[in-house]
Order: sequence, then structure tokens, then C-alpha cells
Amino acid sequence: MCSMKTQVMGILNLTPDSFFEDSRMTEADKIRTRAKRIVADGASVIDVGACSTRPGSVLASESQELQRLEFGLPLIREVCPDVPLSVDTFRSSVAEKCVREWNVSYINDISGGDEIMYQTAGLLKAGYILTYNHKNEEDMISDMMSFFRERITRIRAAGVKNIILDPGFGFNKTLEQNYLVMKNMSLLNTFDLPVLVGISRKSMIFKLLGVTPGESLNGTSVLNAFAVAQGAAWLRVHDVREAVETVKIVNAVNGFY
Repeated sequence: MCSMKTQVMGILNLTPDSFFEDSRMTEADKIRTRAKRIVADGASVIDVGACSTRPGSVLASESQELQRLEFGLPLIREVCPDVPLSVDTFRSSVAEKCVREWNVSYINDISGGDEIMYQTAGLLKAGYILTYNHKNEEDMISDMMSFFRERITRIRAAGVKNIILDPGFGFNKTLEQNYLVMKNMSLLNTFDLPVLVGISRKSMIFKLLGVTPGESLNGTSVLNAFAVAQGAAWLRVHDVREAVETVKIVNAVNGFY
């Protein structure tokens, strides 16, 4: 299955410690430049993160996360006033402030969420990106499907209309499990909801290939192509132009121009 409407979400990290060094933007001019570049290269949404959740990281406090967002989001809005934004946060209070003050459209919650977060998204009429992050050593695919089935029901009950599913590549998964999920990703189409794939330069690529995150663009493009062919509606990436080109090529193979 290939989606004709796969969109690209460009990553903009306001953090000093995200795993891919080139994605870290802490200076005003660099933030503005990065935001403009993401849009110019063809992304539909800018995903803004201010609390790194890379393996082994020390989580920023809520006040640190807010401070970074209060600095960066106005700069992004200055140069991209009408571009849809997503905030990468697992804290409902942070999400609420971003939606209310900077017109953020999506809450990208890698934690899987809770009732408070679901109710916040429903109240604010924000889109919600639901990430599967369970650790399951026996049957990850069955667990993932059960997780989404149960959480979708709860999220809809909270009034959220726009739900996007993220299989959570890199979160509580071994190398083998990441590829097992990728192989079976088309199963998520049974939920009839958009699926977001975020594998950009992650360890499932650079560990397999024995390279660094900085050397993982080629592997990222290969997996992104596979994800689009499996029906991914969104690609969350560091390298927007390359992802947009990947989508165009996969669509052309399937007769969509």
C-alpha cells in the first residue's frame, strides 16, 4: 500500500543534547534559519522539541522545557507565522501552553499519554500523536495492536478528533524488534488512522550499519521508502528535502505523480 498523501514533518530541536548533533538549535538566528529551511524543503509541519528523550539522557525539568519553548516558538512564528507546528512533549501543562499561546496544532507525545493529556488534547481540539512505547519481550506486534486499540478508545472518549499513530521506533525496542515492527507496519492500516514513522538517523540504522548518526542518511531514506510503501501518512525527519524526494519516487513507482 502506498499513500499518495504522505507528508513530511521536519524536526527542530531547541535542545543542547539531542542524539543527532546537527539538529540542536539553541541560538536565535539558527532557529529562524532552520525553520525557514524546513518549510522551503517541503515539510508540511515543524515538530519542535525542547526535552531530549534519547536513550541515556537526563530529562530536562518542566521549567527548562518551557523556558526553551518560550524562547524558540516565538522565533519560529516570526518567520513561519502560518505553518502548522507540533510540540514534542509528554507534559500536558507544556502542551496546553504551546497550543494556547503559539497556535500549535499537534501534540507529539512519546510517552503514550494518560487521561490528563488526552483530556487536554480534546479540550484544545489539538491533534494527538499516540506513540507505542511498551517493552514487550514476547509478542511485540500483538502487544502493539492491543495498545493502540485500547488507547484509541480512551483518546476518542476524551474528545480528540485527530489521532495519529506512531509505532515508536527506538522506544523500548531491541534492534530486531524495531525491524519486526517495520516489517509488520501495514497492520496499523486496519485502524484507519494516519501513521507517522520517525526513524530518522536512529540507532536501528546506525547500529545495524556500524556507522554514526551523521552517517545514517542513506539508511534513513531506505527505511522511509519502505514506510511510505507500507502506507505511512507522515515521515518525521531531520533531512526534509531527502524525505520529500523519497516520497515522490515511491509514489512514481506506484503510478502517482
